[in-house]
Amino acid sequence: MKTENNLYETVYQSMLTQLYSGVLRCGQSIPSQQELCRQYNIGITTVRKVLGILEKDGFIRTSAGKRAVVCFDKNKQSYISVLLKRSESILDIYRGLEILMPPLYAAGAVRCPDYSRLDSLTIAAARETDLNTFYLQSSCFFTEFLKPFRNPVILDLQSDMEHYARIPYLSASGLANPFTITCTYARTNLQYIRSLAGDGQEAALTGRLRRMYKEMGARIASYLEALGKKYPADPGQDSYQWFSGKSRVPLYTVVARDLFKRCEMGEFDNCTYLPSVPLIMEEYHISKSTASNAVSLLSDIGFVRTLDKKGIVRRNGGELPQIRLDEKIIAEHLVLFLDVLQILSVCADSLSSAAFSALSRPEKEETARLWAGYQNTASTAQIVQILLHFLQENMPSKCLRSILEQFDNILIWGHYMDRMHAYNAITRHLDSEIRRGFSQLQTALSEDKEDEFTRPFSSIFALVYQSPRSQLLPCVPWPERLPAPLCGRLYQPMP
Repeated sequence: MKTENNLYETVYQSMLTQLYSGVLRCGQSIPSQQELCRQYNIGITTVRKVLGILEKDGFIRTSAGKRAVVCFDKNKQSYISVLLKRSESILDIYRGLEILMPPLYAAGAVRCPDYSRLDSLTIAAARETDLNTFYLQSSCFFTEFLKPFRNPVILDLQSDMEHYARIPYLSASGLANPFTITCTYARTNLQYIRSLAGDGQEAALTGRLRRMYKEMGARIASYLEALGKKYPADPGQDSYQWFSGKSRVPLYTVVARDLFKRCEMGEFDNCTYLPSVPLIMEEYHISKSTASNAVSLLSDIGFVRTLDKKGIVRRNGGELPQIRLDEKIIAEHLVLFLDVLQILSVCADSLSSAAFSALSRPEKEETARLWAGYQNTASTAQIVQILLHFLQENMPSKCLRSILEQFDNILIWGHYMDRMHAYNAITRHLDSEIRRGFSQLQTALSEDKEDEFTRPFSSIFALVYQSPRSQLLPCVPWPERLPAPLCGRLYQPMP
């Protein structure tokens, strides 16, 4: 997990992505130090450390009183070498995009309230002759599909992943431009996609978009292979990591989530007390304030309590203070929790299909036997944790495993929801439905039936999303910021 000591490395890699992809070009000024602090939700010390390393490595040039300027030329041999070291992770990104983005684009496209903006972008793209401008217009076209979700995390993922995957054509390579044919194809493709969206053909649209990413990935793979033959380079190791700090996930949340999971796995069952603040500081290499905030979060959600001058223990019963939704940080993180759940709900079918396909028949049977042991004891939160862990462990794309891991960290805020209402007929029905779906998953695994696996998987996450959203709607200070409700095929009762 990321610590305060290596946070700058993640920010450094994020900025490198923008340099390598052409988002930040030679001669262009980069954002100010204050803007970078806001963008990445980090302190000025970390920003200055990142800029210092970028300057030392020859990517930027700084001068007193002025913004740093990019001095890295993508047509130099050094850039080609760096690009080739990223080849494996770039191709992995395309595999991840193929799984994650089509269901998001398709679900949003058929729910657009007004297609006039799409029509104007389609017309403009069809007339465009400049390749870079065309792709910018295409990006705006697809971004319109995501707006109905009212979910900034989706927009962040789209931007971050596609920036990483973007490869500007290198004239210095002497190779044919791999995007020329794609551009021609895309003009008609956009029109067809617009037509499918207008007709509400969600399934057909999803399939079309998957083929689009698959074809693009194949073109990029061929180009990188040819580039590698012309410019042999030492193999490198580079991997994509979505930097969730841009989505306002503080480090203490990650630490709290990790401690929570360790407790749930029984690591401290034979201990009188849980790790103290000094021990947490030492183990996670974090400051006292970060460790204290992690313990405070665990206490606030009702998981632990601090015995005066003794230590930290698991909470067993007792009254909890009323949840403070008027506190901005709590309300913001509960909305972020819903943002993540919405993504998982929309993409559950695609994600579960990819994970299911990665398992052998014996592995599916073993997973079914393992899950059967939790059938009668697991809470809804534990079932969600089991399913999310299943996706993390079996996802064929490394970048998606990284994203899912960070989603997992964000979900700790959902434990506030356990304090918002009494256990009543509605919650009992919800728990019963989720437990029934969990049983159906076990049967589907045992019988190796993918369709019968993905349906209850999707329904569980839809139920888990809709319930807390309904509870928060009348409570949060700004309900308009909540992500949109699900509807249609995304929210089907389990048979």
